[in-house]
Amino acid sequence: MWTVTLGRAGCLASGGSETRPYRTGQIPLRVVLVALALSVVCFFGYAGQAHACKCVEPGSPSEEMAKFDAVFAGRVVSVHHSYDPEARSVGPEDRSTIGFEVSTVWKGAVHESTTITTPPTGGSCGYRFVEGESYVVYAYDSPYGDGGYTAGICGRTALLAEAQADVDELGNGDAPLAGTSGPSAEESEGAALGGAWVIALVVVGVVLAVGGGVAYLGMRRRRAD
Repeated sequence: MWTVTLGRAGCLASGGSETRPYRTGQIPLRVVLVALALSVVCFFGYAGQAHACKCVEPGSPSEEMAKFDAVFAGRVVSVHHSYDPEARSVGPEDRSTIGFEVSTVWKGAVHESTTITTPPTGGSCGYRFVEGESYVVYAYDSPYGDGGYTAGICGRTALLAEAQADVDELGNGDAPLAGTSGPSAEESEGAALGGAWVIALVVVGVVLAVGGGVAYLGMRRRRAD
């Protein structure tokens, strides 16, 4: 079996009584391919989990309402995920779509039947909404380009039963607009799937390009020898 020994002039691969020098800077093809495979596995295994969510301390209800684009109260009637909540990894386009039956609006164009999105829980700052529970929600314009709102854990979003201070300070509020607004679960899942395919194609393209280049250089080296 070949073993690799590093020296000043580069690498020495030896097996049995035979010793074969590698020029400085050259790496065996199998080593490169293994490294590429491990890189792909790590990329897909930990994409979306590489950073921790960091939030600043939220201000008063009035201060937070000034920062956010929509503030409302409502009961969660549906929860849909574009990813497996039990899985270790998520993609950058993954999200949860939360349907609300809205009762009170303090800010924003919020309809009586509204869906919002939230990033995956954990490192992506997503809020864990529970179907059947009522919340006071502080949301911002969606970064996903779906024309809706997005909420996360960085803010004063909380269970309505635990947000009496917010209700007292914000006042009576207004009735929601008639009708429905926000992205559908199918739209969110389709967008997330499309983003995952783009990433996969880019990674595969890089692996094929690098692998092909290494193979080509190896063939040229053998011909030169």
